[in-house]
Amino acid sequence: MNQRKTALLSGWSLIVIAILAGFSIGYALPEFNQAENIEDLKELFQTRQRLYVAMLLGLFLIVLLDLVVSIMLYKYFKKISKKYALIAAISRILYTLIFSIAIYFLILNAANEDLSNPQINQNFRLFEAIWNGGLVIFGVHLSLIGYLMMWENTIPRPLVFLALFAGLSYVGVHSLKLYSAHLPFLANLEIGLAFPMALGELAFAVWLVAKGGKPSKVPSLQ
Repeated sequence: MNQRKTALLSGWSLIVIAILAGFSIGYALPEFNQAENIEDLKELFQTRQRLYVAMLLGLFLIVLLDLVVSIMLYKYFKKISKKYALIAAISRILYTLIFSIAIYFLILNAANEDLSNPQINQNFRLFEAIWNGGLVIFGVHLSLIGYLMMWENTIPRPLVFLALFAGLSYVGVHSLKLYSAHLPFLANLEIGLAFPMALGELAFAVWLVAKGGKPSKVPSLQ
């Protein structure tokens, strides 16, 4: 597979991941993950079962596409540095594994009708805690991708800055959440950084689709 096809597959996979995440994590999950309304959780599952199954399907597809992106971005950036490209790929695969473990607790909520409302809520809390740890590793991955982007002379510098900033933001915010999810400033910090964190990878995805892999002279770090 040549560089252009690798870029297209990587870029479109990242764009589809963003769309699926918008539905499954941005829309569907908050409809069920209501810690302040625990007594109604079982009723929510009974009345909106199709939405929950659709959410799980979306998360499953995200996991598959994350594995595709891990491999494709390694292939794309190995011309710059095999070592750093491999570390970036391994870190995303590790994140995907942790995310899969977190999703398991969401599956438990759908697979066991005998769970009580507190048990359902506890599974949501476990999902959040495990995924939060994974997002620290995702931030490391994105920071490494930003570093590799720096050496690709066709990538606009603002995109490099966005990827690096997003990666460091993921690491910082979610490390703080691991330390204490109840820090008074953390919610505002996460809201303030949410847009640049999301934009960091998505902007690179659009560039990959539009221009990635087209011939250029690339310096090597090897």
